[in-house]
Amino acid sequence: MKVLHVYKDFDPPIRGGMERHIALSCRYQREWAEVEALTCSRSIHTRVADRDGTRVTEVGEWGRFQSAPVSPLFPYYLRKIRADVLVVHVPNPTAELGYLLARPPGTLVVRYHSDVVRQASAMRFYRPIQMHFLRKAAIIMPTSAQYVASSTVLSELAGRCVVVPLGVVPEAFEDPDAANVNRLREAYGGQFVLFAGKHRYYKGLEYLVRAAPDIRGPVVIAGDGPERERCQRLAAELGAAIHFPGELSQSDLVDHLHACAVVAFPSVARSEAFGIAILEAHVCGKPVVATRLGTGVELANLDGETGFNVPPRDAGALAEAINRLLARPEERRRLGDFARERVLKEFRSELVARREFELYTAAHEGALR
Repeated sequence: MKVLHVYKDFDPPIRGGMERHIALSCRYQREWAEVEALTCSRSIHTRVADRDGTRVTEVGEWGRFQSAPVSPLFPYYLRKIRADVLVVHVPNPTAELGYLLARPPGTLVVRYHSDVVRQASAMRFYRPIQMHFLRKAAIIMPTSAQYVASSTVLSELAGRCVVVPLGVVPEAFEDPDAANVNRLREAYGGQFVLFAGKHRYYKGLEYLVRAAPDIRGPVVIAGDGPERERCQRLAAELGAAIHFPGELSQSDLVDHLHACAVVAFPSVARSEAFGIAILEAHVCGKPVVATRLGTGVELANLDGETGFNVPPRDAGALAEAINRLLARPEERRRLGDFARERVLKEFRSELVARREFELYTAAHEGALR
């Protein structure tokens, strides 16, 4: 069976949760099928690249409008690359429109990562197109039951949905540099609170900055993105001594996760549909303080079992939950140990890729109809 994964980007070269999930799905599913990917190139040129063993056709684009590539040739390549199963990762207007225009042969599977949130005004016009596309899918795979229940799109299509969560590669977060772990604790001033990720609007970093003066320990906000400068200015205005170490390499991320006491995940919008960073913290044995968004965040972080979930946009509640964990090392250890064990049993990327592939096969053979 040939499987074609379709999205706008791939990892490498673009680092991101969806891009990484697609790359891992391709890596593992190559063991069971012929697998390719179709993306856009972030340039006017179309090229075929080998991305860690996966053949990726990167179609030329004229630019991006509201994050969606404008790629006139995308429908052509959707039809040209014949596949038994097309796995379209959404939100993805370029591929959704392209599919409806090209009508490629093969079974359509939709991997549903998130609703369209920030471009809500455009959805008033685009939603009929999106719904037409989704109704052509043999199966829709959202990442959590929580998201299905709270999504106005998926609630209309619940009968087509089979939940498959996201996963991580635990081995990638083992073997930290012990000397560097100790150095980080000394440099930051003790048992610190960590956020590591892209500084985007929906990450809620403003509320972690506002909580920082009340948190009884150092706060480290690693990563980069469009919200970084604003958060740094706010920290200066509040007199909050927050460390901003910038983008971390994979090895530095592993060391930071093992060095910290608690991981903060203060997201504020449904764009945060799951939270792979939560699983990364858990596999390092760290409890997480996250937010209640009605999304897969509440599946990834079980309130009272792997950490705590607090109301979004509530700096006081965020600080209170973090302080509780900082003050109770035994509780931190208990929650972190259970969190790690749960990831190893339920959220391994290889297991997720296998479950996805089993569903592709069933959909293609008509077993789900």
